[in-house]
Amino acid sequence: MLKIVLAYSLLTLISLGFSQVSYGQTRWQDTEYIKASFIDIALGREYEKSKESRLVRWKNPIKVHVTSDTGDAYLQNDLLSAHIKHLASITKHPILLDVPQSQANITIIFTQHKQMRDKVAQYIGNPKHYEVALKEAICIGTFKNNKRGEIFKGVIIIPVDFARENSRFLDCIIEEITQLLGLPNDSDKVYPSIFNDNSIDSYLSPLDYILLKILYSPRLKAGMSQQQVTQALDSALAELNQNNEIAEATYRVNQHSLKRYLGD
Repeated sequence: MLKIVLAYSLLTLISLGFSQVSYGQTRWQDTEYIKASFIDIALGREYEKSKESRLVRWKNPIKVHVTSDTGDAYLQNDLLSAHIKHLASITKHPILLDVPQSQANITIIFTQHKQMRDKVAQYIGNPKHYEVALKEAICIGTFKNNKRGEIFKGVIIIPVDFARENSRFLDCIIEEITQLLGLPNDSDKVYPSIFNDNSIDSYLSPLDYILLKILYSPRLKAGMSQQQVTQALDSALAELNQNNEIAEATYRVNQHSLKRYLGD
């Protein structure tokens, strides 16, 4: 089963505020808000609304191969490495970089905008099936999962020139890889988050950190229905609360982060 996620459509970005709940926490720390956000991002499917969605995530270690025909390969690998290490530290799921193509299960292609159709044809499939992505998205990520909900393959294509023209090069790296872990949907309801196209922050937010912790919680399993996920969320959140993951998310999301690595 092939899923496609689009990053950063060419819409005007606007700033959004987020409210406070009655007991002094920010809105994204509210349990019900976290549950709704997780269901929306993990189980929502922008282009498959008619199908019942199941939770997807990786079971086997992720092995990443990178190819570039745009120059600046060292910089691209440097940024990728920092973000991949960050994701691995959050999820505790092994992610390996610089794996040979024959052994990789994620391929990341840095290319030029004029090469996008050719790269889609080479790595994903018939470009005619991805006209919406090619027209609206700045960068493209796809993944495949089996009937058990286990992701086993992914492809990310980043047109470096076009992404930089739109000030989204760093955003493409961060969002696309993060989405391929099993958080494929975008939503204007979830804020602050890289999965919200109206967000003004390029880096993982504290809410994104919590969503990733939930996704790879032992309380959840690949293939769960929405009803099963909903039933499991209380115990997953209780465990996160017990470990102060939600209360300290603002601090913890920046540990080992690309944001800290770049000194922003």
